[in-house]
Amino acid sequence: MMTLNNNEKDFQEKLQKDTEMPAIVHERINQAYRLIENNAVLQKKAPRDPFHWMKIGGRVAGGMAAVLAVGFIFCATNPVMAKNIPVVGGLFEILQDNVSFFGDFSDYATTLESVDGTTADGSEADGDKTGNATSENAYIKTVDGLTITCSEVYANSQAVYITMQFKSDKPFPETSTRAESGTPVIDLDMTGGVDFDSEASRVIDGHVEGQFLDDNTYACIFRYDLAQAAKDYTEYNEKYNEMTQQVMDEMGITQADLDDQTDEGYALLEEFINKVSERGGAYQKYIKDIEIPDTFNLHLDISKVRGLEADYEWSEADDENYGRDAGYYKYEGNWSFDIPVTVDDSRTEVLELNDTNDAGIGLKSVIRSPYELTVNELYKEGSNSDCFMVALDANGNTLPYNESTGNCNNFAIQDRDISTVDIYFLDYIQYMDELKGQQNFDNPTKEDGQKWKKLLEDNAKYHKTLHFDNDSETVQKTK
Repeated sequence: MMTLNNNEKDFQEKLQKDTEMPAIVHERINQAYRLIENNAVLQKKAPRDPFHWMKIGGRVAGGMAAVLAVGFIFCATNPVMAKNIPVVGGLFEILQDNVSFFGDFSDYATTLESVDGTTADGSEADGDKTGNATSENAYIKTVDGLTITCSEVYANSQAVYITMQFKSDKPFPETSTRAESGTPVIDLDMTGGVDFDSEASRVIDGHVEGQFLDDNTYACIFRYDLAQAAKDYTEYNEKYNEMTQQVMDEMGITQADLDDQTDEGYALLEEFINKVSERGGAYQKYIKDIEIPDTFNLHLDISKVRGLEADYEWSEADDENYGRDAGYYKYEGNWSFDIPVTVDDSRTEVLELNDTNDAGIGLKSVIRSPYELTVNELYKEGSNSDCFMVALDANGNTLPYNESTGNCNNFAIQDRDISTVDIYFLDYIQYMDELKGQQNFDNPTKEDGQKWKKLLEDNAKYHKTLHFDNDSETVQKTK
């Protein structure tokens, strides 16, 4: 399986808590998945580390230690990205080229307008702009000296994209930046959901991508995973829980055995995770789609804004005193917003495949928007779903993973040529330990044609070539 469901997230959180990993690793573990898996850091085997072999959606690899060692997060002073703060309503134009899923959002986004006729920048909707960014309306809220403005929105059936501005009464502290993208390490504690599915989990991934506009102003794009929200996991959760209990029964163990932080306990945990990873994919058939209406409201409750302090060094004392907030400056309060959303699928293509090979591994569908490519895997009963997915563009280069989602089947298109896309399913452990190293896919001379592509083809458990054009899509199955 390559996506995280609620059961797996709960189990993952419990495992992380039990092994007492540093708070920063807890906080940025999804980003670490993608960095490790996409070779932003080189994986090191960590003996007796149960996370080395763990794959729950994307396994928690043993490279966590390597993440910290090589500087997963670089520390830097807040960059001043613009001399003058722009009108809030124009944030997409400023930010859209500097996020992992970059594209032409500003051409299609809608500026949020409150019921009193003012826009998110505080100006009259049909009059002259006042530039009054501190006026309170439905999309501007001030708490704890921090004014949050929800400015613009764009949505398709895969995601809702919202621009936000955070303006502090005092300059932001110096903030660490991510090694991969150079963006500030700022995230949100938030809950909420869509009004067409009241049963969905209210927990929201508060990862944002943005930049500082000046010492007092941070702006970002928040991506809400609409495709994930429009799922009914009721039957899946029941069946998945039954399966995990069956695995424990077969092994003759209890939860207490998995909680045992000894060599024997770690070995049992590794075996348990391997078995669950192998079987879990087939249970995705129990996840039911919920129809997304053309228009709906997205409710957001932000309770905390956190930024990682520059040059912070984690310590056990800080972890004990501050928990997951160790090393972070924060603003706390209640910033609540109801965002009206209109879904625009005019530029979204859905390719239904429902194709598997003799091993029962394959693709259910591929969804292409102007910004992202989502590949939905399909596993038949009895197949081994302990796989990791890699996608190559038409030039044989690896498509980057979307930094704003915890799912490793979601790729950022950026400026890549995706007239042809190759999708590979690799054995997870083999990919992590043998295939993904820089020595394999950083080949200027492209020996033997394309060395990296040839390695993937030779070792793939499943491979499909997709051809996209303006009018139609064709598919070629190669393995």
